[in-house]
Amino acid sequence: MVSREEVWLALSELWLDTELTEPTLRNIARQLHGSGFGAEQLQHIFQYEVAPQVWANHWTTAGVWDGFDPRWLVAGCRRHQQAGRWHRLKCRWLHRPMTYGCRLQWQQVLLYWAALVAAEPRQ
Repeated sequence: MVSREEVWLALSELWLDTELTEPTLRNIARQLHGSGFGAEQLQHIFQYEVAPQVWANHWTTAGVWDGFDPRWLVAGCRRHQQAGRWHRLKCRWLHRPMTYGCRLQWQQVLLYWAALVAAEPRQ
């Protein structure tokens, strides 16, 4: 089972200053699938926990391209996870600027994730 911290690390790749290839996006989807979180939970983690921590990377001239510092990322995402209504309101208000650079890639990851979920054997 993939931990929430590993989900944060996987999702943070969407904000790196590098071109995301199909194999990279599929790998992110596999990691998310391994977490056991549902689509709604993953959207929440994407929008309210990871995006507020890393979104500025898409707005810098030469952003981080080789991976965010895991301690910094986890500490920030944990802080955002525990934040209240005011934080969620700010995230909804800033949703477009926080996700503009990775919105299409996120949708692609969700499609790959949904295909993995659909391929699971029914119980």
